[in-house]
Amino acid sequence: MPKKNSILARICVYLVGMFLAAMGAALAINSGLGISPISSFPFILSLIFDTYIGIFVALQLTVFVLLQLLILRRDFQWIQLGQLLSSVIFGFFVDLSRFIIGDFFIPSYFGQLFMLAISISLLSSGVFLYVTPRILPVSSDGLILALVQKVPKLNFARGKILLDCTILTFALLSSLLFLGTFYGVREGTVLAAIFVGRLIPVMRRILSPVLRAIGVAPMEE
Repeated sequence: MPKKNSILARICVYLVGMFLAAMGAALAINSGLGISPISSFPFILSLIFDTYIGIFVALQLTVFVLLQLLILRRDFQWIQLGQLLSSVIFGFFVDLSRFIIGDFFIPSYFGQLFMLAISISLLSSGVFLYVTPRILPVSSDGLILALVQKVPKLNFARGKILLDCTILTFALLSSLLFLGTFYGVREGTVLAAIFVGRLIPVMRRILSPVLRAIGVAPMEE
C-alpha cells in the first residue's frame, strides 16, 4: 500500500508539471515567435470567437478524451474520464499563467528566441512531470499514450511530435480560412513542434534524480 507522503508527492509533481507546461504555453505567446503547437488551435479559436484561450484549451482536451475512447474501445479505463477535470485545471493554469506573465517581453529577435527556448524547456519538463506520476495524464498526453498502446514502435516522444504537428496543421488551416493569415503561427511554433518531444528524454535524465529523491518513480523510456 503506497505511503501517504508518496501519494502527496505524486500529486504535487502532477500539478507542478501542468503549471510548468501552462507557463511554457503563455511564454510562447508573449515571445511573438508563435504559440506552442499544443495551444495553437485553441489560440486561433480564441481569436475567431474573441474570448479566453483557456476555454478552447479545455474543449480541445475534452475532444482528446473522446478520441482515446475511440482508439482504445474496450481497453479504455473509465477512470480516465477524470482527464476531463485535468483538462479544466490545465485550461485554468493557462489563463492564470498569462495573467502572471502579463506583458513581459524581451526586445530584439535574440530576446524572443531566448523566451522561446525557455518556453520549449518548460513545456518539455512540464509534460514529463505530469505524465510521470501516472495519476491522470492531461488528455493530450493520454491520447499519445493510447496511440503508443495501439501503434507498434511508437514511443511517447515520437507520439508527442506527431500530435503537435497535427494540431499545428489544424491551426494553420483555421487561421488562413477564418482570419485570412497565419496568426500566432511562426517559426517558433514549428520549432516547438519539433523539439518539445525531443527534449522529453533530456528532461527525464535531468529530473529523474530529483523525482527519486522525493519517492516518485520516473517515467520510463
